[in-house]
Amino acid sequence: MMWTAFRVVLATGGVIVIYLVGAALVRNFATGIPSAEDLEPPVLADVDHRFRCVVCSAEVVMYAAPDGEIPLPPRHCAERMELIVPISD
Repeated sequence: MMWTAFRVVLATGGVIVIYLVGAALVRNFATGIPSAEDLEPPVLADVDHRFRCVVCSAEVVMYAAPDGEIPLPPRHCAERMELIVPISD
């Protein structure tokens, strides 16, 4: 009888500890307040960048990019793709 009561108390304590740790983790996720920069969408410009994978020749077309920036080429087959259409300014 004493052993059963000890196991129930131990299990209840374990559940409480797991709940408190989980609640603390969820609370930490919810405390992030977005800044004004995060709320404003970036200004995008119309572009026509075409990239080709140097390994398998797959092609990607990029139609929008951040205004005033030349984006990094995407990766495919673990390698950077090559720009196949020159950038016109």
